Amino acid sequence: MPSELYRALFDAVSPFDAGVAALEVKDFGRPGPAEARPGRTAAVLVPILDKPEPEILLTVRADTLPQHPGQVSFPGGAVDREDRSAISTALREAEEEIGLDFSQVSPVGFLDRLDTISDYRVLPVVGLIDPMFVWKPNEYEVSEVFTVPMKLAVNYDNYTHHRYERNGRTGVTSSLQWQGHIIWGITAGILLNLGHRLGNWNGTK
Repeated sequence: MPSELYRALFDAVSPFDAGVAALEVKDFGRPGPAEARPGRTAAVLVPILDKPEPEILLTVRADTLPQHPGQVSFPGGAVDREDRSAISTALREAEEEIGLDFSQVSPVGFLDRLDTISDYRVLPVVGLIDPMFVWKPNEYEVSEVFTVPMKLAVNYDNYTHHRYERNGRTGVTSSLQWQGHIIWGITAGILLNLGHRLGNWNGTK
């Protein structure tokens, strides 16, 4: 990854030692009153392959999963009691879902939190991934793993945007088509949050 992008990325994420209290919370149509907190907590890993032209790794959820089957997502899931932190959750889930060993990832910081329609508050953890990593998807959870160029995935102008109203609240849903995949929902929201923090980086900064 170019040194200027390294600097931009480390400046863009929220450092772990600052905690999560200052992070914004994005509402993705969750149920209940606007001031209520979701009942469950989850964390996802935003894996950036550390290449000269960095790529973001995404998964397609297995069709047999009870929640969000067949959707494009990041590795991640609900926080377990045994997890020491959200970082532990994200890394544990990535190992379970795609065979990512802890030694192959360097976590660098948080993005803003998202409250989802499935009653989760999701905390994204950005990590740099060894470019030689070979994924091994867990067939019970993941049907496919693919990558998308980072400069494309974080650029607002590459998405289609639509307003919606749900549970008495309005918002904007964004989607990106890439090689037969539709990236939308909180996955698109996380990517666009990263892009916003990077100043919609387009590969020229």
